[in-house]
Formats: sequence, structure tokens, C-alpha cells
Amino acid sequence: MNPNYKIIPDLHYQNCLTIPANTAKQNKLLTEKKWFIRFGIQAVEIKLKISSQLNENEIKLSIRLIDLLRIPLSGRYEIRLEDNEIRLGPYFGILAAAKKETLNRIVHYLSNHLYNYDCIGGAVGAFSLEGINTSEQTMEGYVYNPETGEWEQGIYSYPTALFKIIYLNKQWRNHFQTVLGKRIFNSYVFNKWEMYKWFKEVPQLSSHLPETMLYKSPEDLESFLEKHSTMYVKPVNGSMGIGVFKVSKTTAKFKVEFDEEGTSQVLLLSNIFDLADFFKSQFKDKKYILQEAIKMISDKGQNIDFRIAMVKNEAGVWKEMIMVAKYGKSGSVVTNIKAGGSAELAEVTLKKMFGLSDEEVFRWRKDISQLALKAVEHLERVGIHCGNLGIDLAIDAETNIWIIEINNLNPDPLIALDVNNRQIFYQIKLMNMLYAKKLAGFGED
Repeated sequence: MNPNYKIIPDLHYQNCLTIPANTAKQNKLLTEKKWFIRFGIQAVEIKLKISSQLNENEIKLSIRLIDLLRIPLSGRYEIRLEDNEIRLGPYFGILAAAKKETLNRIVHYLSNHLYNYDCIGGAVGAFSLEGINTSEQTMEGYVYNPETGEWEQGIYSYPTALFKIIYLNKQWRNHFQTVLGKRIFNSYVFNKWEMYKWFKEVPQLSSHLPETMLYKSPEDLESFLEKHSTMYVKPVNGSMGIGVFKVSKTTAKFKVEFDEEGTSQVLLLSNIFDLADFFKSQFKDKKYILQEAIKMISDKGQNIDFRIAMVKNEAGVWKEMIMVAKYGKSGSVVTNIKAGGSAELAEVTLKKMFGLSDEEVFRWRKDISQLALKAVEHLERVGIHCGNLGIDLAIDAETNIWIIEINNLNPDPLIALDVNNRQIFYQIKLMNMLYAKKLAGFGED
């Protein structure tokens, strides 16, 4: 592990970084060399000094440089060398809100990411889009103080890397791509239709996709229901089961099932045009898809699907953290836990529903994990940079596995708490931070 240093403000020397003699010796640092110090995306030319009077975990930095680079003094920083640059960090941020007011309200919840700050170190910021000054390359927001456990408000320089948990429009994506390049993750939020088109081109994935089409005209409803007697109608962009409808074709009518304010509703429509008008009123000008209804396993009227949490670790390698079975509320068309459903470890559900032995469950889980890994790896091949994903799967009575959708906006690890696994909850949060630390240039050597 690299040593962590406390910054001592230097009141005497201008534009100087003073380091302990042992640090200089171990890193073969020469004071005669022309040096720059980098914090975040900013770099400033400095004079390097060496002192035998400093403690081994201290460095001195001129007040002018602290102010110029906007360095929080509460952090414990590592030093990394690259050519003639001394990099101080890690320094990365969580882009957590669009508005300052929202950030002010939620910032204390972000402390969940930092319960093990000693493994992370450096400066971790929390920012909103409204607080960003693109011309000055500063962010008004908060930086976590590990000494007090509080978030300190201020104006800070741009961090080296960003973990984004909100929507970004194209203008903002272009800005961060220009400034940070690949050092921002989960930046582009893809929709259900994009995922389907990408995966449809891959034989190992296409066989696990329910047939899906983008709705364009009433004739699409009719032709799709002729092929599949039951389908789901979903908004292209959407999550948490909001706006999901189940449509079945009966002898003379169309049956539409949906949830409204926590209550299951059923609507019978007499013809395809009434059906089209109904969805037009529901989605307005938004796009939506028609998706083949998989006969997913169920228990006592509760439909069951599964969520896999996939995150990148400190080495940038994908890891499956947990697989949870989600039981929908009885009679509901969705399995969202917040809509009255419940959760159980997937291994327990698979064993119970299919009468499997522990060894059989273990082997099947490995196959499911391999499918999830193929899916996330293909997302990267089409240019999606993610480090935090939630994959929703369904399994039918014949044990076929179906990829329903993937959440890459901000798949909250609360799913782990739904099965009383607090350790995995915090581990997912920590791994998000360690991946951001790697992107900031301070990964494990």
C-alpha cells in the first residue's frame, strides 16, 4: 500500500513542495529536476525541497499552491510520479444531482460510499451540474472530511475522475469527454431498445432475449399480438416498473393489466385502435417498446425475476456481487420491491422452485454469471463505459434464462439490504469508489 500524507501548509516558502527525506530517497527524487504538482486536472510548476525534519506521513505545501489548486487539507493523500509530475491524490467526485438544492438535501446519504475511507484516501467530492463552472473548471459542492465524517461545502477544482449517478444530456457528456476522457463512468444511460439492438447482433446473447420491437403504429400492436398472445408494453426509458403494461389478446377483446398507485388494474378494450389510443394517452410523445411476455416462474401468484449486481473493482475487473430473486406483489405485472414485492437470495429461490441440490444450484449460478459477464463485456465493446450495473433476468419453467433489461443509471445496492446483506451493500459502494480511484490514477500498483 502507498503511504498516505497529511498536508501541512507552508507559511515561509512560495511555490514549494517539501517532502520527507525517506520519501525522496525511496522515489529517487532530485531537487534539481524541473517539477510540476498535479491535483485533479490542474498542474502547477513547483520547487521541490527535501527535509529530514518532517514526519514520514507529512508533506509541506505552499499556501499559494493550496489555494490555487483548491486542495482540501482534511484528506490523506498518496503521491504518484509520472515523468516530471508529482501527482497528489486520489481526487475524484460523485456527480450526484442536477440542482444544488437537491445535492444539499442528499449529500449526507453519500457517506455510505465512504464507510471505509482508509481504503480510498484522498479527496472525494459530491457535486451537482448547477454548481459547475465550465469556463473556470471549478465545481461548487462538497468534499468529505474523514476527520469529522462530515461533508464540507466549498468551491473546488475539477477532479481527475467522476462517478456519475444522474442523467447527462449530450452537451454535458461532450464536455466531460473533452475534459476527462475515459475517466468518467456510467456517463451514458442507454435505453431498453438500444440494449436489445446491441445484444441482438451477438449469438451468445440474442438467444436470451425476449423478442422486442419499437412501437411505430397500431399495426405493430396487432402483428405482435398475433405472434405472441401476451406482451409487455414499456417506455423505452424507464425504471422501477413504472409505466409497464401487460397486454393479452382474448377471444374478442384486449386485456390490459397494470399497476396504478399500488393497486392492480385491469382494462378491457374492444379493438386495436382503442388499444393504440390508450397507449398514446399513457406515453404521450414518448417512445415505447413491445416485448414478448416470458412465462417467468411464479410462486403463489407472485411473478419472480432476478437482479444481478455487477461492479468493477479496483483493478477495473467486473465482479458479480450478488444475485437476488424479486417476488412481485401478488397479481402485479411488475416485480419491483418498492411496489409491494419482496426479495430472497437467488440461490434459495432456484433450489426451491426447481428442486435442485446445492451442487446443481452452484453449477447453474456459474452459467448465469457467465451470461451476465458476456452482456457487460459487450456493452464495453459498443463504447459504453460503466462500472456499476444492475442486470434484470427472468427464468421460465423450462429453465431458459432471459435478459430483460440492464440498469446503468444508478442501480442502487439497496437490493442487498432487501436480503439482509449489509456487508455486500457497503462492499458495492466501496468498489465504486475504488474503481473511481483507479480512474483517477491511484489504483493498486
